[in-house]
Formats: sequence, C-alpha cells, structure tokens
Amino acid sequence: MTYGRHLACAWQAEIYSVRTEEVVMSRIKMWGLAIVAGWLMSAGVGWSADAPATATVLGKLHHANQKEISMGKLAQKNGKSRPVKDYGRTLVKDHMAADKKVAALAKQENIDLAANTPAMNDADMASLPVDADFDAKFAKAMLDDHEQAINELSSARDGTRDAKLRDLIDELLPTLRSHRDTAKRLVESGSTRASL
Repeated sequence: MTYGRHLACAWQAEIYSVRTEEVVMSRIKMWGLAIVAGWLMSAGVGWSADAPATATVLGKLHHANQKEISMGKLAQKNGKSRPVKDYGRTLVKDHMAADKKVAALAKQENIDLAANTPAMNDADMASLPVDADFDAKFAKAMLDDHEQAINELSSARDGTRDAKLRDLIDELLPTLRSHRDTAKRLVESGSTRASL
C-alpha cells in the first residue's frame, strides 16, 4: 500500500468516525428529550386527563338545574305542607337564576350547552306518588340530590384549571348548601310527618 492510499483510508475512517459520533449524539438527545418529557408528564407537570372539562361540568350543571326546576314545580303543585310548597318555589327561582349563569358562561366560552347536557330520563325524575308521603319523599330526594351535587361540584372546582368555572362554582355552592340544609330541616321536621 502506498503512502497516499494509506492517508486516504485514514482520512475516510476519521470522517466515518465523526459522522457516527454525530448520529449517536443526535439519538442520545432525542431519547433524552423523550425521557424528560415522560418524566414531566408522569410527575404531573403536563396536562392531566383527570381535570374536568368545562363543557362537561356546565352540561351537568344545566341538567341538574333543569331537574331541580321540575322538582320545584312538582312540589308547588303536589306539596301537602306550606314549607314544602315554599321550598319548591325557592328551588324554581334559585335554579332558574343559576341556570342563567351557567348558560352565560357557556356562551362566553363558546360551548354548545345543549350538546354537552345529558338527556333527561325517567330516573332523573323521581317517581313521587301524590299521596300522604309526598312531602317526606320529596324532602329526602332533595336532600340526596343536593348532597350529591355539592360533592360533585366541589370535586370539579378543585380539579379544574378554568378560573371562570371555578368562580361560578364558588358562587353556586352556597345556594346549594342552603337548599340541602332546608331539605334536611324538612326531613327532620314533623311537618312532613310521613315516613321515609
């Protein structure tokens, strides 16, 4: 082998070595970025799949408001005692006001409220026979509904990143707690005398 040929082979080997090193470093960088991204996501720094979507929460709120409005009207029509009829009137008034706020936020955030609202079904409307036990059964149903709504909204508030949704929930919770407390008093009072 001549000296020139030997030099050419050495030069080609060095070029190959530099290119190989560049490829290896590039792959190390890609894997490093993938590992760091995975670590960040698993550490909770990335987007969480557990955060409730604003559209879903607003849809559930709208659904609950519509149900409570219907139940309030039912209490006004079929209630036996003045406190139950008054509570029904309060439910209609307060849930209509709450629903206007829900609709306003949905509009502000370009959310199709109808598309995100679960359909009403027979299970949503408690079958409350118009009998002597109506007031007691109604009060118990309202206590259970409002307990559930308070728990679900509190969880949604704590899990959302939407400041406007959080503010709306904070605004609605005191009214829901008041409704729950009224239902509890009705359940415990003798004015609903019927057994649960």
